[in-house]
Amino acid sequence: MSKFRNKLVVVTGAGSGIGRATAECFAAQGARVVISDINKDGAQRTADTVAELGGQGFPYAVDVSDPEAMTEFAADVYTAHGTPAVLVNNAGYTTAGPFLGHSAQDWDRIMAVNFWGPVYGSRLFGRQMVDDGAGGRILNVTSPAAVVPIPLSTPYCTSKAAAQMLTECLRLEFAGTGVGVTAVLPAFINTGFYPSAQVVGLDPRMAARGRDISVLVAKLVARDPKTIGRNIVRIAGRNPAIAATPIEARLVCTAARISPAGARLAARFMDTRQLVELVTRYVPDAVLDRVDDTLARLLPAEFPADTEAVR
Repeated sequence: MSKFRNKLVVVTGAGSGIGRATAECFAAQGARVVISDINKDGAQRTADTVAELGGQGFPYAVDVSDPEAMTEFAADVYTAHGTPAVLVNNAGYTTAGPFLGHSAQDWDRIMAVNFWGPVYGSRLFGRQMVDDGAGGRILNVTSPAAVVPIPLSTPYCTSKAAAQMLTECLRLEFAGTGVGVTAVLPAFINTGFYPSAQVVGLDPRMAARGRDISVLVAKLVARDPKTIGRNIVRIAGRNPAIAATPIEARLVCTAARISPAGARLAARFMDTRQLVELVTRYVPDAVLDRVDDTLARLLPAEFPADTEAVR
């Protein structure tokens, strides 16, 4: 029998991507799943899928960056369903563009979702777990970007590094309470997270071309979100401090810790802007136009606009 059968699990950003897959995988283990997302329709679609699988899903529309909304959400969950056994702070958001192209408002938004979201969730639901006395698990979905620099993603990397340190500190804070805290660092997952990024400070045509490259690479090498969903269920059962997943993520994070200089060097080859600029410089416009048209037909805009729900 699954250790999560009839247990309450809260997943944020569960309207699509890793969040949806995680909710479905917990439901398949018999858990009752609170499905939160900034997009009400996305949350409902996930709940419908969970119901089709024979599970119980309860949709909520919540902006994790809003402290009042999160306070109300936690209170509503407690009143309606009780204290969660597992909280997965998964909601995430990113931008794509140079550091100098980002405004203070851009930084405020990404830190609000990627850092303050886990802070609010961990504080509110963590208090319920401690007061209830039955323990629990808090899993904060960070990223290898917390330890590996990514070109054109300085705000995202910074927000994830902050969330990573928050998680590691919370594990110490909650020690002895029965509440375990884990940082989950997923990578190479085909969710549309980066292609759906808010583009800042880039030429629209170049940005579209870079998006197409990212989508094509994801289709060729990335894993399905269900891979991470299944792994998060296993991670919640084991309660490690840090869990980079799948194996590729573990290799990347380990290599970055062993050789930070090597990680910075490798990151230079991840700069799609430089690749696009190089191709644009040496390939005739007529050829590039045909390539753009072909990619547009092969890679339609299939990702949702509510980027908080995608990871």
